[in-house]
Amino acid sequence: MKPTQSLLKMFLLPILMVVLPALFLMAIAMEARVTQSLNNVDNVVQLTALLLGIGMMGGLIGAAFFFVWRSNKRLMIIGDAILSLAERQQTLSDFQAIEQMSRQRSGSLTRVAIALMTFRDAEKQRREAECKVHQLAYFDTLTQLPNWQLMREHLQHSLDKSQQTGTYGALIYLDVDDFNRINDSCGHPMGDNLLKQIAERLSGLTAEGATIGRLGGDEFMVIIDGLASDQLKAAEKAEAFAEQLQRMLSRCYWVEDKKHFLSVSMGIALFNGLQESIDRLFQYSNAAVHLAKLTSPSGLQFYDPAVQAELEARTELEFDLRMAIERQEFVLVYQSQVDGLGRAIGAEALIRWEHPRNGFVSPGTFIPLAEETGLVVPIGNWVLETACEQLVIWANDENTEHLTLAVNVSAKQFQQPDFVDTVCGVLTKSGASAHRLKLELTESTMIGKIDDIIARMLQLKALGVSFSLDDFGTGYSSLQYLKRLPLDQIKIDQSFVRNLHKDTDDKAIVQTIIAMGRSLGLQVIAEGVENHEHWRYLNEHQCHAFQGYYFCKPVSATEMVQRSLSPPPMLA
Repeated sequence: MKPTQSLLKMFLLPILMVVLPALFLMAIAMEARVTQSLNNVDNVVQLTALLLGIGMMGGLIGAAFFFVWRSNKRLMIIGDAILSLAERQQTLSDFQAIEQMSRQRSGSLTRVAIALMTFRDAEKQRREAECKVHQLAYFDTLTQLPNWQLMREHLQHSLDKSQQTGTYGALIYLDVDDFNRINDSCGHPMGDNLLKQIAERLSGLTAEGATIGRLGGDEFMVIIDGLASDQLKAAEKAEAFAEQLQRMLSRCYWVEDKKHFLSVSMGIALFNGLQESIDRLFQYSNAAVHLAKLTSPSGLQFYDPAVQAELEARTELEFDLRMAIERQEFVLVYQSQVDGLGRAIGAEALIRWEHPRNGFVSPGTFIPLAEETGLVVPIGNWVLETACEQLVIWANDENTEHLTLAVNVSAKQFQQPDFVDTVCGVLTKSGASAHRLKLELTESTMIGKIDDIIARMLQLKALGVSFSLDDFGTGYSSLQYLKRLPLDQIKIDQSFVRNLHKDTDDKAIVQTIIAMGRSLGLQVIAEGVENHEHWRYLNEHQCHAFQGYYFCKPVSATEMVQRSLSPPPMLA
């Protein structure tokens, strides 16, 4: 039987149950009246039959209405369930009654209930999948904070609200300082744990009108609405809020029972209405945080148009730097290193960039950019290859065959898994003597797994390569590692030598470094020696070697050789 026929039968049955008995009783009553006129039936019997008929008819009518009411209730339950399934924004209703109906043995509504239960399960799965897709599209998977896509929508809403109320809002860009060092030295799981803790602290903000999100990596964003109608007052409130964030985020973090301290730089861009687009505001705050990171740890800067110009120039410089590798626009210059008598014992190879439009670009400009972008690795490999080729040239001249050549190696380059193989390959290809090659490492190289660093150094020392610790005294490495590292030399940073002739503190530091180096059996070389007073003081305190403008500026390889043959300046 079809469902429509079953439903028709269900409604017709109670109607027939009421109508047919009523017609039957009416027929009895009419027959009784005829019989009365003919046979003169007793009035008592007639009354009894009438009352009995009325009672039976009332019972049947009540049963019919109960049956209709029950069926109507079930239909209403089914209707509510259908509406719940049809309305996507509405929460799925309680399906317990439908589930009970689906367990009945027979009946037309049982099949409807079973179909609804199947549809409910499918709809539930669809909504759960839709929720997951929305979560992945608009929320960060690590911290569960809104991602950049959702923050764009929040920012647009804030711009609209600012336009309506005439008040300023602020976009604050947060960037954790030197976070890559944590990932490199402690591992990414440790970094992820710290990022989660940062997100928890940011989520605990109770400030009205503040929206927090994560852009990715170690970068977060905060949007503040309704600061003030006056720009200066709005800036003051935004600055106070940012300082509150820094205090909150600078507190100690605990990961695996170990303390960690972080500093966070922030860039702030104010907005008022729809004068600026979302992308522009993001660029402004990003430019501001870059400037803040250059000033100091936990820096805080507002956007300035000059910052945007600087950022655009940096982007152009990065493109040119990548092209410079392909175009071979780099050159090496050399600064001689001398002994206590002023005789040349070696040189340091220094890179220079001859830009086709801007001329020579200072290493202080492009080396930090190369470090940040990872280009320092291919550039460093080029320096190593060119320096070894120069060593071969010097080895064929009796006047320069004794010279050593120092090459700076960045922390990122040294930590490459194939660094030892790279050095071996360069030495083999060029034919240079490993005993004439000296690699200068900075103290930042020592951050990380010290045992792996020592093992890598020992592999190269077995070939004959020597090591010098550059910029000694300015880094963060522990002195307990100094005695373990297979070093041959430490280099006194020029910041301690520059004012040596007039600063007593610098004199004390230099004396201490020389004494410590000698006690550890290390050679000590001082850089930044610019005058006779510098050389005299260092020489009197038994510094082994010297480097600086007093002896030689960075020059070409040919000129460096000529200068090494000239009389020392203190004897000239």
